[in-house]
Order: sequence, then C-alpha cells, then structure tokens
Amino acid sequence: MFSRTLTNVGAGVALAAALALGTGAAAYAHECYNPSRSDKGDAKAGANSQAWFTLVVSDAIQGDVTGGVLTQQQADCIKAAYAGTGAPASFTVMVKGAVGQDGVIAAHNPNLSHSTDGKGIDHAFAAYGEQIFGSYAACGVEF
Repeated sequence: MFSRTLTNVGAGVALAAALALGTGAAAYAHECYNPSRSDKGDAKAGANSQAWFTLVVSDAIQGDVTGGVLTQQQADCIKAAYAGTGAPASFTVMVKGAVGQDGVIAAHNPNLSHSTDGKGIDHAFAAYGEQIFGSYAACGVEF
C-alpha cells in the first residue's frame, strides 16, 4: 500500500512539475489518458488501479504555491483562467506504462492526429496544452 501511495504521489509530482515548468514536449508521451471513460470510470481507475492516477489540475497548480514556484495570487489567477477554458478539471493519467512500447501506451503510434480525437487513448498536453499553458501565460507567469 505504501508503495502504491509513493507511485501515485510521484506521478502527481511529475505532472505538476511538467505543468509548472511548461515542458509539455518532455512530458508529451507520458500523460496518456482515456477521454471516453466516464467520470465514474476515471474515479474508479484512479482509486483502484496501480496503472492510473487521477490528477486534479487545481491541486497541481496549488502544489506550485507550496513548492514556492508560484504566489497564491498567481495560482488563483491561473486556476480561474484554466477553469474558464472549459478543459477538464482532472485527468486520470497512465502512470504504469504499457509493456513493449517503451513504457508509454501510444509511443509508437504514427497517427499523431489520434492523440486528440477523443477516442481511445489521448495525450493530455496534446489535447489541452494550449489551455494549460495559456492559463499560465494569461496570468503573466513565464516558464
């Protein structure tokens, strides 16, 4: 149980760091999520699976305040800007990679247009990177 908790915390920290540092390209292949799964399905996957972790975007942004990366005023601005985009408030992302694909579900998919089509497995940064990073930029936070 402790190992799973560390895995989940590590995944959350990794995605939060990617959000804070704006390194979407580096994190691009490691934030696979299933956009066609229901909220209830995401909640179950995030709570009951060692392969999936639910990251709440506002929690990740707030974590940047705790880590000293953002001020509370910046975080509040970013959270409001992000909420205004209509992008998902949370992502249940794959934290335990697929066997045979370098630990990434869609690492070798030559059809990158499918990474944002809302079917099967998509990439959070490909689908919502503009909303995520645009929210930081709208609040004057540079990477």
